Amino acid sequence: MTTRPEPEVADRASWWTTGQIATALGVSPVLLRAWDSRYGLGPARRGPGGQRLYGPRELHRLRRMSVLVNQGIRAGTAAGLVLSEAVTPARSRLRAGEIDHAAAAVDLHALAGLLDELLAGHGTIAAWTDVLAPVLRRQGERWRAGESAFAAEWALTGAVSAALERQAARASPPPRDRPVLLACCAAERHSLPMRVLATVLREAGVPVVFLGEMVAAGVVVRTAVRLDPALVLLWSMTPYTADAPLLAELARRDVPVRAAGPGWHPVGGPAGPVVNGLPVALRVVSAHAGRELAE
Repeated sequence: MTTRPEPEVADRASWWTTGQIATALGVSPVLLRAWDSRYGLGPARRGPGGQRLYGPRELHRLRRMSVLVNQGIRAGTAAGLVLSEAVTPARSRLRAGEIDHAAAAVDLHALAGLLDELLAGHGTIAAWTDVLAPVLRRQGERWRAGESAFAAEWALTGAVSAALERQAARASPPPRDRPVLLACCAAERHSLPMRVLATVLREAGVPVVFLGEMVAAGVVVRTAVRLDPALVLLWSMTPYTADAPLLAELARRDVPVRAAGPGWHPVGGPAGPVVNGLPVALRVVSAHAGRELAE
């Protein structure tokens, strides 16, 4: 198997040794080496002394291999399934069902593993658009229909936030350019789409500062003035949280700002068309940050 040189120090957070992988999966290092030699499920890189280094893609494959073997599938058959798997609509529906079921059971441990696998296998953008956003929409529809879905939505939202933080932490440190500032209106409690965008930008090497939800308007203004960002996206999920005075104050101070999210559509604003949806947000950030970002 062809391997690449040892990653730079800044990139090592995204790579794991055989011992770390074995501990994470609950298998022996000897078994991992056997899967490598027999089926090609091995490390992507090696260090100068031959140390095996596994990346996110290899971790995802080995997790899937372990699950299939534990289900009683022969190792050779399981390896063939793992190596032939691709991100397809059918696979996305399967993952969505597994995640929905774990959320309904409020099984946080299962959710963490499923979400890490999803992000490693699909990538953050496809994981959000093809799997997570549809699951969250279905949960919202159940809640509006009178079903008791609050616990499931709470479990999934928290687990997705934590998984995105882990995913973002694996990215290399961004350059010291002007950052993109992602902020929520002061009364906004639903910040998950902004956290997704923050993770995608971090993975793409774009400096980003994410303030999170329920941050006072004055703090947003002071932070924007101090950071001198390339762009501020001010998020609102519903019309009840859209803060037009805050948007106008940022624009008055010559801060490059755009309203983002469905909550702004009935309100509008002085800073240009509303940014709604991940692909649109990536195009807007590309224009302001001078980067070509995949959608």
